[in-house]
Amino acid sequence: MESKQLGPGFAAEILGVDLSAAMSDGDFDAIKQIWLENKVAVFRDQNLSDNDLLRFTERFGPLFVHVRSQFNDKTRPGIMLISNIKENGRDLGELGNGDLAWHSDQSYSAEPVFATLMYAIEIPTEGGGTWFCDTARAYENLPEATKARIDGLKQNFSIEVTVETQHVALTEEQRQLKPPVTHPLVRTHPELGRKSLYLSPAHSTGLADLPADEGAALLAELEDWAGRPEFTYLHEWRVGDVVMWDNTSTMHRRDAFSADERRLLKRTGFELPPERAVPF
Repeated sequence: MESKQLGPGFAAEILGVDLSAAMSDGDFDAIKQIWLENKVAVFRDQNLSDNDLLRFTERFGPLFVHVRSQFNDKTRPGIMLISNIKENGRDLGELGNGDLAWHSDQSYSAEPVFATLMYAIEIPTEGGGTWFCDTARAYENLPEATKARIDGLKQNFSIEVTVETQHVALTEEQRQLKPPVTHPLVRTHPELGRKSLYLSPAHSTGLADLPADEGAALLAELEDWAGRPEFTYLHEWRVGDVVMWDNTSTMHRRDAFSADERRLLKRTGFELPPERAVPF
């Protein structure tokens, strides 16, 4: 299994793989290992049916179904549409065409989704790229004094914040299904044991252990640190790209693009077993 590095010490393109074809256990294990080590894996020039995308996703773990179900596929709810396209005056998918702030998917959940996959169907000619941040390397390179300072701190998250930061609409039922949660600021990878900053500014309501002003200043300091060039990679999408990322060890954001252009991606995800799903 061949791969090439895309970002500074993380993010890899896996070469010569057709995700629509039958895959041996050996090839699958090699893909999983490359992804785990690099946090972000890219597969170019794919041509996938919905069943292909779901089959590949579910090979890693239980399929994730998003609580904001308005834009889930009606027959395959494990697929969510991300799009600015309108059909007959109605939004085809969610998240529009604006900037999206740094976040780790589902950090507002008690058991956040382990990994997210996105499959590009239509892509604008400019803009709309996705930035990824390696929060494991960002943690690893922190000064020891900062590591000691943040060890054991907890952070609060709420789905309510997404109304403003991600421009989404929520029903009362969805709000009730996702009450506020608290997770460690430093998260341990459930399979590899490595530590990472667990940052998700678009979902965070602040640190649980510090006064609001002090907590906000510390989070801003850590977010600025993690967003440095040596910890980030910009993925400029092409039609046929499949990108998968580890939400325990990365955060991501999106650049805006023109409302006159069309962007359509299909999103899936997979979960951890219940005994390892809660961040620790």
